[in-house]
Amino acid sequence: MVFGVGLIINAVLVAIPVGGSVGALMGIDAHRAATGQKPLFAGGNTEDGSSPGGGNGGSGSTGDGGNHNSTSSVHGTQSTEYCDLSWGITPPSKTEQYTLNPNQWGVDGTTVGKLCMNVTTFKNETYPTKTAPEFSVNWMFDAGPETQPVHAYSNIRVDNVLPLALDSMQELYLDLHWTYGVGNTSAETTSQDDLTTANLNTNVAIDMFLDSDKDKAENGTNAQYEVMVWFAQFGPATQPIGLSDKSKATRELNGTTFDLFVGKNGQGQTVMSWVAQEAVSGGFKEKFTGDIYPLITDLYTLDPSKLKDLTPPSKGDFLGSLAFGTEAFYSNSFVTFSVPQYKIDIRT
Repeated sequence: MVFGVGLIINAVLVAIPVGGSVGALMGIDAHRAATGQKPLFAGGNTEDGSSPGGGNGGSGSTGDGGNHNSTSSVHGTQSTEYCDLSWGITPPSKTEQYTLNPNQWGVDGTTVGKLCMNVTTFKNETYPTKTAPEFSVNWMFDAGPETQPVHAYSNIRVDNVLPLALDSMQELYLDLHWTYGVGNTSAETTSQDDLTTANLNTNVAIDMFLDSDKDKAENGTNAQYEVMVWFAQFGPATQPIGLSDKSKATRELNGTTFDLFVGKNGQGQTVMSWVAQEAVSGGFKEKFTGDIYPLITDLYTLDPSKLKDLTPPSKGDFLGSLAFGTEAFYSNSFVTFSVPQYKIDIRT
């Protein structure tokens, strides 16, 4: 039997400008050590930075409290802005379930800058088949310290599907189109020149956690493996772990070639990053359509001699978490990340 679960996201923009300036660049080792120290979703919702690690501990929707501001109501929709450090946004829905989160886990009292996520929900709680609320992220931050250069991983996460045994899956279908633009409006296309001028340092990536233990696979801190699929790398602060150690494998999927980089983060997790070749050299891939499940199954057969002291995952492991979003490092100007289309269909 084939069971499909899908999400489609269309982006809409809301932005609040805040002043700031950018400091010095930070290195790759500090970047990954910092991202490894915090899970994507851990702890409760917070406005004051007391637990900025993510929002699996609580969820909210339009009008549920927190640092939210309802900005408009048009034709049965409610557009709500979330500027919380961490807030699990799970809008009431009679169809698919999902959770969005600003996830500003690297923000504290010394941070200069701001980030807000906008989510547009249907008041009747009824969405077209496999369709989630529209969302976008607008942000600007100064460079953080080398010990914590990442300010946020704002993302949308698949709900009520995982964990799944890897060998029970047949397909992990992705239909993706995103853009990054300078300013407070969604860009129709991404301009490399504009983002370079803004000194933007960020990435766009899918982030997954795997482990032989089903419970650990659901926890971004305890899982043995972090598997990423990168579609963009902007700025020198956002290089994937293992980039300096050369690619360990290559896989072509529907016209896009991915290189695999492997290493350990500061938390001791094995990080395996498939990076679109356009992004390896600091570029981007705005659109992708196809099955990315081979990027998981290829890991089983990696040559151990290429991995040194690292062990690859096995087909008996579990996929416990899957999210898509952007890591906010720093930018001289406000930028907007928007997703005109995102469909993830996990089939077993």
